[in-house]
Amino acid sequence: MTLSSSDLSYMRDAVELLLPDTCYILTNSGTADGSGGITDSWGTATTTTACRLDTMTGNYKDMDGAVQTYNKLILSTPYDTTITEANRVYYGGNSYQVTSVNDGSWLATKRAEVQKI
Repeated sequence: MTLSSSDLSYMRDAVELLLPDTCYILTNSGTADGSGGITDSWGTATTTTACRLDTMTGNYKDMDGAVQTYNKLILSTPYDTTITEANRVYYGGNSYQVTSVNDGSWLATKRAEVQKI
């Protein structure tokens, strides 16, 4: 099945209605510490990015057959958001490290797995 550009545009607009919050995408612009090293300095790359933070939980069996639980935080943003594993996100008074990025289904949204710092 092929989507027309108007269908894809409609889907993207519909997804944005499901992003009720905003966050800041942070980028590291390390600064010299005077001793030959670099100190992390996180600045805002983008402000007021529409987003939604969801928790995914579940169980899986490891190689030995033991049941393990997992908790993941998934940040959803508009499809054209620039975000990579090198970024951090500031949301709801907390900072999160981006651990992976997935363009999502039909390129209607961008999803990033994040971990609270």
